[in-house]
Amino acid sequence: MIDAVLTPLASRIAEQARAQHAEVVGWRRQMHRHPELSFQEISTSNFLAQHLRGIDGLMLERPTPTSLVARLKGGQPGATLAIRADIDALPIQDQKRCDYASEHAGVMHACGHDGHAAMLLGAVRILAGLRAELPGEVRFFFQHAEEQHPGGAQQMVDAGVMQGVDRIISAHVMSTEDTGQIAVLDGPALASSDRFTLRVLGRGGHAANPDRCVDPVWIAAQIVAHLQAVVARNTDPHEALILSVTRFHAGEAFNVIPDAAELGGSVRCFSDVVRERVPALIERIAAGVAAAHGARIELDYLRGYSPVVNDPAIAGVLRAVVAQALAPAQVHAMRPLPNSEDFSAFLRHAPGAYAFIGARNAAKGIVHPHHHPGFDFDEDALMHGVQLFANAPFALNRLAA
Repeated sequence: MIDAVLTPLASRIAEQARAQHAEVVGWRRQMHRHPELSFQEISTSNFLAQHLRGIDGLMLERPTPTSLVARLKGGQPGATLAIRADIDALPIQDQKRCDYASEHAGVMHACGHDGHAAMLLGAVRILAGLRAELPGEVRFFFQHAEEQHPGGAQQMVDAGVMQGVDRIISAHVMSTEDTGQIAVLDGPALASSDRFTLRVLGRGGHAANPDRCVDPVWIAAQIVAHLQAVVARNTDPHEALILSVTRFHAGEAFNVIPDAAELGGSVRCFSDVVRERVPALIERIAAGVAAAHGARIELDYLRGYSPVVNDPAIAGVLRAVVAQALAPAQVHAMRPLPNSEDFSAFLRHAPGAYAFIGARNAAKGIVHPHHHPGFDFDEDALMHGVQLFANAPFALNRLAA
C-alpha cells in the first residue's frame, strides 16, 4: 500500500498534469487527425519520437519499424517498470463533426489509442522532471499493431524489450464507464481470442435427390447446435467460455446440394486451462456428428491473444494510487471483459496489471462505443491516465521485487 509519504509527490504530479493538459489534448488531437492502421504507424511513431527527443534524460530505441521504447533511469535504486500504450487505429470511416476528425479516409482512432499514446507521453515528461527522485528505471512502450493479429506486442517481446523488466502496466480508456471511474481488477481482466474454420465434407448432388447425397449443409447445421455442448456440457460452469459460430457458407445454386460447407467462429475465455481444451472438444463433437451422417470434417484452429490476467498485488497498488492520488477520480468495480488485447504477450514475461479508465460523458454527447464511426472519449480522462502512469513507478517500487 501507499503511505502518506507519497501525498506531496502526488500533489506535484497532479499540478504538472493540469499545467500540461492542454498540450496533452493537442497531442491526442494531432494523432486523431492522422490515424494509421496496424503495422503502418510510420507518421505516428515519428511524431512521438520527435516529442520524446525533446525530453532530457531519455534513451530512445526502435525495436520494430513502427514502435518506440523510451528508457528513463532514475536517481534512486529500484526495480524496472514498463508502461505500455498502443498507437494504432482502425479501418473505420470517422463520422464525427469536429475539428480533429480523421483526415484519412476509411481510417480512424475508434478505440482511443491516440489517447493512450498522449497519456504516456505526458507521463514521460513529468517523470523526466522528477528523475532525481525516481526509483529504478522506467521503460515507456509505444506499441504498434494491437488491433491486428499476430499483434505488435509479441514482436516487441521478440525484439527483447522485456529483458530486465520487473513489472509492466497499461490502461485503456472506456466508453462504457463514466469519466472519473477507474477500475483495476484482480486476476482476469480481458479474455483470450481464438478463431476456427470448420469444413464439413459430404457428397453433393441434385436438390431433388437428397437421399443420394451426404448433405453437408444439414450436417453443418447440426454441428452448429451441438458445438454449444463445448460450453454447456464440457466446461466447469464457474469458468467463462464464449463459443460463437459467426460464419456459415455453402453452395451457390438453389437446386444443388454442395459437396462441402464451411463454418467459422470465435472462442473467448479467461483461463489458459479452459482454452487448451477447446480445440479438441470442437473436433471431437464436430467429427462425431459428421461421422454419424457419413461425412467428415477438417478443422483449422488459430490461436490469437491470450487472456490478460492482472497480478493482484500490482492491481492493489494501482487502486491505491487512484484512491489516494487521483481525486476526484474513484476506484470503480467492473467485471472482466470478454474483449481481447495483446498486452498479454508482455505479461508472459513479467507480472503486471491493466487498468480501465472511464471516459464516457453523456452531458458532452460522448456515448458511442468503441469501434463505432462516431466514437470519441472525454479528454478530461487524459489527465487521469497521465497521473496514474506518473505515480505508478513510485508506488510500485514499494512492492518487494
